[in-house]
Amino acid sequence: MSELTVERADLGMAWAVKDSFVRYVQSMHDGRVLLREGAAVTNTRQFYFPFGSLDESHGGNFVLQFGGEARFLAHHGLMSVSISHPKIEVGPDGAYLSIQQGNETVRLANLDLPAVSVEDGVSTWANIQVTLTGSGAAVFADSYSAGEILAPLTMRAPSLVKVP
Repeated sequence: MSELTVERADLGMAWAVKDSFVRYVQSMHDGRVLLREGAAVTNTRQFYFPFGSLDESHGGNFVLQFGGEARFLAHHGLMSVSISHPKIEVGPDGAYLSIQQGNETVRLANLDLPAVSVEDGVSTWANIQVTLTGSGAAVFADSYSAGEILAPLTMRAPSLVKVP
């Protein structure tokens, strides 16, 4: 596998997670969202995770690593959901989103990737359908079930197409 790391402000992943979840956290008197390690909020109220690296192998398989963390807190700390260092893996069995939970990687959701758009050396996948997995449901303390549709996400990375 070859790894590509590029620093550009327009590269990264934007995701609103789940609108009702974010509204719930924000409605709590002690609810808050902590952003760390380069995570931010976009002008469309999505959480932005900066591009980290692209790891590509033969046959169209690849891994996109993103940085940052969005931590959702409420109920005096009893509710703590962290979306940390998201990773998108695309392989023969489909595409999925994983996150870091302590020292473990958790497969949070399955992705239904649309056709990629390539412009000026940047690959963009917009409005990707995101479906919660069983292990992802556990991240949300089983408040949502496996198969639950989450907010769509968009990701932008250096183009996978090599131009001579």
